[in-house]
Amino acid sequence: MFKNFEQQVINEQNMQKAETQIIFYLLQNKENVGKTIREIASAAGVSVGAVHSTLTDLTNRGFIVDDGKTRLLRKRQSLIDHWTQGYAETLKPKLLISRFTFLSPAVRDQWQSIQLPETMCWGGEPAAALLDGHILPERWDIYTADNADGLIATGRMIPNRQGEIFVYKRFWQTAGTPLLVVYADLLATNDDRCRETAERIKPLL
Repeated sequence: MFKNFEQQVINEQNMQKAETQIIFYLLQNKENVGKTIREIASAAGVSVGAVHSTLTDLTNRGFIVDDGKTRLLRKRQSLIDHWTQGYAETLKPKLLISRFTFLSPAVRDQWQSIQLPETMCWGGEPAAALLDGHILPERWDIYTADNADGLIATGRMIPNRQGEIFVYKRFWQTAGTPLLVVYADLLATNDDRCRETAERIKPLL
């Protein structure tokens, strides 16, 4: 009985993770919602069943209008709010690969001069700092399509379980960090500085 309950919890968590990836894909381009279920599944990296279930749920909740021929996305800002919460609670924690720290405070102060490997990009506070220059990062998020070993090659960072650099697995296919991810990263910190920056970014979503 306990094993059945445990498996049910795992299945629910996997479904929540898949739903978060699907909604993210739909929010990237208004035309994405009109694509076939198989196209959405392939682009979002989830199963066809997960897409069908998520689209049905979003339709029932009024986020999608489906007349049987076309699908349209509605209440986009409300869906963004829903996604950012789900991302912080269900998807992002599962993406964490490792943590690093800068070699010294001097290196940390010059973080913008660090050339990340091609498979990596800044997220959260550093991405926002590069975008508008209004925030001084206290936490550094990095997304990678590979593993975290490339950071050691920069000669500026070393692994540290308590480090201020958080390395996450990239879950999207395009280069760079999508603005929606940066926005969600900022809100997930529950830091007033970051929330102020998120509000400045919000109109650009």
